[in-house]
Amino acid sequence: MTDDVVDQLKKVQVSKLTLGLVGSIIAVSAVVTWNAAQVAARIDTLEAAVADIEVVDTSNLVTSTQLLAAIQDIPEPEPVDLSGLATTDMVEALVAIEQAAYEDLSDDLEDLQASVASLLLDADREPEWVDEIEAIEEFAEYVHQRLEEIGWELGDLWWRTDLAEQACRTRKWCDDWYEENW
Repeated sequence: MTDDVVDQLKKVQVSKLTLGLVGSIIAVSAVVTWNAAQVAARIDTLEAAVADIEVVDTSNLVTSTQLLAAIQDIPEPEPVDLSGLATTDMVEALVAIEQAAYEDLSDDLEDLQASVASLLLDADREPEWVDEIEAIEEFAEYVHQRLEEIGWELGDLWWRTDLAEQACRTRKWCDDWYEENW
């Protein structure tokens, strides 16, 4: 039975396009995580700066005329080149790639569902070794029960021994014997 399962699992295939899609998702996730970590570091730095500003002496602050002069000295921004942005042809190509990837994933899903169905058909049969496991479990239960009985018996013997010692020690000769031997 296990040979059938291995052979059937070997038949499951994943296309290169699917692997590429998964790889690109991982890469995008890594970039987003990296950027989030950088933003968190910037926020930490900003919080430290705000804490430093809160304790700064306000007598040396910039006046409003100095601030206005500094703002007027800021140069005009350069124009942004938008020619590198995506065109409708690029978007259509990406949509076509996405549809092809979806079709490949759908085919892979159907193959996987067929494999799972065949595995489930074989899963209804009970393996031969189940009876052996049940016998081992019964034996383990017997051993556990017997160990519990032995524990009670040892406790009873300990109690009786203690009682006999207490009874014996009521006599002088017994105290002498215990002092010599114990």
